Amino acid sequence: MIYLKRPITSVLSLLVFASAAASAHAGDVPSTVVELFTSQGCSSCPPANAFVGALTEDTDKLVLSYGVTYWDYLGWKDTFGDVRFTERQKAYGKAFGIGNVYTPQIVLNGSAHSPRYQRRDIDTMPLNAKGGLDIDVTDGQVVITGLADVDSTRPIVLVSFTPGWQSVDVSKGENNGRTLRLANVVTDVQPITTDQTAIRASDDTAYAVLVHDAETKKILNAAVYRP
Repeated sequence: MIYLKRPITSVLSLLVFASAAASAHAGDVPSTVVELFTSQGCSSCPPANAFVGALTEDTDKLVLSYGVTYWDYLGWKDTFGDVRFTERQKAYGKAFGIGNVYTPQIVLNGSAHSPRYQRRDIDTMPLNAKGGLDIDVTDGQVVITGLADVDSTRPIVLVSFTPGWQSVDVSKGENNGRTLRLANVVTDVQPITTDQTAIRASDDTAYAVLVHDAETKKILNAAVYRP
């Protein structure tokens, strides 16, 4: 996997902080979680990239752009692509009852999807998070608190992403000759459990913790840290 800018530092340790709540600052609870599954090899994706990128201007919204890998055979290997992101999209597809995944696919709060949304659609489908989660970076660690109150059957993921815009010059495939711009590019997604409350942080990286319903994949709770 090739990153245009900063590589993510590998996770070196998983630590439990019993007293983290006392030292961590409150993380932001997003009003909406907007997940875009996109590909640099898809000629239909640039408008969706621009749309979700513009949503990052609303700091109450959590926007995440995942590079998927199944269009790499068209001639251009997505420089942000990762098979784990493809598998995440497939898990959503199974929960939604759709036969095939596609790009661009925008998933709202883990409960609705479309290749195209308008801003008013985003604004009328809030997350309604339960709250109680906290995520922060303290002493070089991403500290998560509030997981003790989460049902242990709920899937929980920690998402790492590079905040802001990045540009990619594409020289092959459907977008040959184009410069693509993507915002809040996801660099890592990993499942965690309720007793894994901190990992080593990487510089200039943002983090989000998402709690899902096990069957529907709906996001029940979320918190985000931005450097």
